[in-house]
Amino acid sequence: MVARIQTSTLAGFSRPVLVTGAAGFIGANLVRHYAACGARVVAMVHEEGPVWRLESLPDAVEQVAVDVCDAREIHKLFAAVRPEVVLHCAAFGAYPDQTDAERIHNVNYDGVRYVLDAARRCDGLRAFVQMGTSSEYGINCRAPREDAPTVPDSDYAVSKVAATALVRFYASKHAVPAWVLRLYSVYGPYEDTSRLIPRLLAEAKNGRLPPLVDPRISRDYVYVGDVCAACDALIERSALGLTRGEIFNVGSGRKTTLEEIVAITRKLFAVPEHPKWESMPNRNWDHSDWYSDPSKANERLGWRATTALEEGLRETSRWMKREAALLELARGQSVGAVA
Repeated sequence: MVARIQTSTLAGFSRPVLVTGAAGFIGANLVRHYAACGARVVAMVHEEGPVWRLESLPDAVEQVAVDVCDAREIHKLFAAVRPEVVLHCAAFGAYPDQTDAERIHNVNYDGVRYVLDAARRCDGLRAFVQMGTSSEYGINCRAPREDAPTVPDSDYAVSKVAATALVRFYASKHAVPAWVLRLYSVYGPYEDTSRLIPRLLAEAKNGRLPPLVDPRISRDYVYVGDVCAACDALIERSALGLTRGEIFNVGSGRKTTLEEIVAITRKLFAVPEHPKWESMPNRNWDHSDWYSDPSKANERLGWRATTALEEGLRETSRWMKREAALLELARGQSVGAVA
């Protein structure tokens, strides 16, 4: 298993786990995680999406090409698969190149609506988990609790806020066992090569650093193995009286500036080069204070991020070394410009 898998205490699945957006970073990790847990996994992908993360999937994984915006095909898929758990990762707009507002709202709102509508007609559904985002908080990004106001500042963020509202509506109105995990800055194996951490680690192995923005820019980094564990915890608690439609922040609870993560990388990998700050312009979505309050997930799900940043960087670097050939393929299929 390439991504670090935490031991799961999940009871066995009698029916498949359906992962939408399975060719994406989070989806690809969840597909492998639940296959390793012994589940039959159905990986739903878009036929025009990147394929590099689908290389060497476990035998327990069945791959299906369905457009999340095709309501008829979504309903046919649910009728055929009858999933026990749905992990909805399909999304558009998280990368700098993905600026088509029409598609952002179609995928992130209508797509969620179609999948939820199919899920509510699926008898015996155990859990529907919507992968939300910390971007939903927008400029209200200093450790907001889940009931804090959302102040979205992009089409992507607006569409994800709307998707969260849909999940809560279907949970209350139609009794769908559905919840939202608001993910912070997830990193680890299978992340797009244009992202900061893959670029940092790729340059570090050659003793260099990539172009960098303002050192005060911050993120809340959470290792992808911990995100898999958060899904485990939610699914486990779903049958134990957990209120449907709840939202949970999934982050480390720690603000890490670009200056700090570059210093950690230089120390871990003995990089002699000094950073050239602001050798790259700031992005319009950057915030100097962007971090989570994960206390609700700690208290209600028994979950917390356990992977220290240093450990996660080492694990990701080891994976990158093992998968050098795969990463060459990945670079040719990178989704976004530098991010």
